[in-house]
Amino acid sequence: MSVQPVPRPSLEPGFGAEAADAESIDARKEHADSELALRLRSDPRRATIDLYARFSPEVNRLVWRLLGADPDHNDIVQQVFCKLIQHAHKLREPARLGAWVQSITVNTIYEELRRRGVRRLFQRDSNTVEFHPDLVRDVEVRDLLLRAKGVIERLPAKERLVFMLHFAEGRPLAEVAELCGFSLATAKRRLNAANRRFQMLISKNTDLLSLLRRREEREK
Repeated sequence: MSVQPVPRPSLEPGFGAEAADAESIDARKEHADSELALRLRSDPRRATIDLYARFSPEVNRLVWRLLGADPDHNDIVQQVFCKLIQHAHKLREPARLGAWVQSITVNTIYEELRRRGVRRLFQRDSNTVEFHPDLVRDVEVRDLLLRAKGVIERLPAKERLVFMLHFAEGRPLAEVAELCGFSLATAKRRLNAANRRFQMLISKNTDLLSLLRRREEREK
């Protein structure tokens, strides 16, 4: 019994003119990102406005997908952009600004999950935060993850991020490893550990277990 990652639409360009157009778009995007990254170093005040306009939708979406309808959502997004501005000088490859933004976002979420884990040691009775009902309505696997939110929140922070990036975001493990800043072998190990822990936890949840079995039967 296993959760399958959400299929991601293919980004492979076609042949001929379509391939050339895709390469041209990618080249223009890399050039724009490089220019923005360089301006962040030389004129951070003005470049910050463009940085937010360029990446706020992506950062908001990633925070939403990994944490759900979280009461600290806006604060976490603000933390991400503060870190981007503060550490802009550390970006060695300006053309990879987009990947760097995603990596900073994932690391910020991880730090937040670690802080919450520490707080739970001293505050056992925390209020439950409900997922927005429309968050994952259209995809069955995401609906399954929605129902399993309480279980997923019990995973250690590093395992939870790998689990969600792979299954909820549908990202390949190599990309997950890059975003989280560790090796592919470590990503595989943490995903396997998260899967084992997830299976152990849901075995104690009869409603969720029944849902998983019905889904597997339909896929046979």
